[in-house]
Order: sequence, then C-alpha cells, then structure tokens
Amino acid sequence: MDQQQNQINQAAEKFAEAVRDSYQAVADRAVSAQELNAELTQQFFNGVVNNLQQQAESNRQTSQQLADETQRQQEATQQPTQEPVGTYMAFINSMFAFYQQGIEQTQQQAWRQGT
Repeated sequence: MDQQQNQINQAAEKFAEAVRDSYQAVADRAVSAQELNAELTQQFFNGVVNNLQQQAESNRQTSQQLADETQRQQEATQQPTQEPVGTYMAFINSMFAFYQQGIEQTQQQAWRQGT
C-alpha cells in the first residue's frame, strides 16, 4: 500500500507540476502580450504625435507663404495707386502755387499803384 501511495503522490506531484507549468506558461504569455500591446500603443501614439507635428509645421509654412503672398499683393496694389495720387497732389500743389503767385503779383501791383 505504501508503494501505491507513493505512486499516487508522485502522480499528484507530476500533475501539480504540469498545472503549475501550464499556469506559468499562460502567465508568461500574458506578460508578453501586455508588453507587446504597450509597445504597439506607444508606437501608435508616437505616430499620431509625429503626424500632428508634421501637419502643424506644414500649416505654419502654408500660413507663412499666405502671409508673404498677401504682403506682396498689398505692396503691388499700393504702388500703382500711390503714383497717381502723388502726381495728382503735385498738380494740385502747382495749381495752388500758381494761384498764390497770382495773388502775390496782384498785391504787389496794387501796392505799387497805391504808392
């Protein structure tokens, strides 16, 4: 009976070891799966962050190009309008100077005639 009990005990030990090894393998695979999931999650978020940074840089460059183009258009629009306005102001000033000169001449003639 002792021998039979020993065989039962050995069989129970082997079964317990097999169950323990099976649980250990499952636990190891679970840890491995968690590590892989963590790595994949980190890669995903790194990819998202990199993509957002690239889009932000692209948007910044596009905005700068748009601002530069707007500035060039404003300068191009102002130059043609400033030249005619300057010419018109010169014409008005010359007319005023001519008028002022006429008044001064008239005043001088009146003063000469009065003296």
